[in-house]
Amino acid sequence: MKIKDWIKIEEAMTKLMGWDAGIEAMCDSHREVAPKKPIYELSDREDKKVKYRLRKRYLKYKEDINDS
Repeated sequence: MKIKDWIKIEEAMTKLMGWDAGIEAMCDSHREVAPKKPIYELSDREDKKVKYRLRKRYLKYKEDINDS
């Protein structure tokens, strides 16, 4: 994944969830896919998996906020 993409995702996650929860969500998703690999060395498949998990988590959090 390109660092530029990672930063865009980080900004969206922290804006919605707050700094701690957003960063934790990003790190957890990365660890689930490739725990020992730096984000900039992920394969295309791993990249898609991380983005899928982050999108899923983002939408669930957003939905939970709107339901409250």
